[in-house]
Amino acid sequence: MADDISYIRKWLRRGISKDGLTLDLSGRSIGNPEALELAENLVVPDLEILFLHTNKIKDIGLEELAGSELFESLKELWLYQNRIGNDGARALAESTKLTRLKYLSLYTNRIGDDGAVALAESSSLGNLETLDLSFNRIGDKGAMAFANSTHLKNLKVLHLDANRIGYDGMVAFAQSKGLPSLTTLNLTYNKLDPQGLQILQDSKRLQAMKAVKTDLLVADD
Repeated sequence: MADDISYIRKWLRRGISKDGLTLDLSGRSIGNPEALELAENLVVPDLEILFLHTNKIKDIGLEELAGSELFESLKELWLYQNRIGNDGARALAESTKLTRLKYLSLYTNRIGDDGAVALAESSSLGNLETLDLSFNRIGDKGAMAFANSTHLKNLKVLHLDANRIGYDGMVAFAQSKGLPSLTTLNLTYNKLDPQGLQILQDSKRLQAMKAVKTDLLVADD
């Protein structure tokens, strides 16, 4: 990277909204070096919405950002279509800067069970209302962690479609006693386990939700 950070100033001028509450840094080919420089040099007081999707951010870059002032006031964080794995998800889960976050988009990344468990057990994301983890690598272990989560008390919408969840994960959601505020759950395009899918369909907990999608069931009242 060049020593001067004029490109960051240019991105800020082009991406910041008139009210200063939204910053769009999507599609900038941001990788770890750029993420590090953003973390060290960019501060936007009172920023509520940050678009960082469709970049090349990996775990190390996200670890730096997760501890930066840039994340401190966020209510929405869009990180889909990057290269984020378990360590990056863990950095978000452990960040003390994201306690106001309500919306987190992480679809189409490389997050597996360990990252999912970290998010499900996060003590910092208690205000989160929507979490999109579709098109990742989450299996039964991660699904079970979410189904039994006592930390994400305000989570209303959870997208886990297009992952690797099988029978055990499906049973965990069917019998779930966690996520007390959950009203919308998407489990489509996971493993086609007929018995697990039937258990989901018969679940009283899921039947009481506003919208549930599996490969056998689409309920949207």
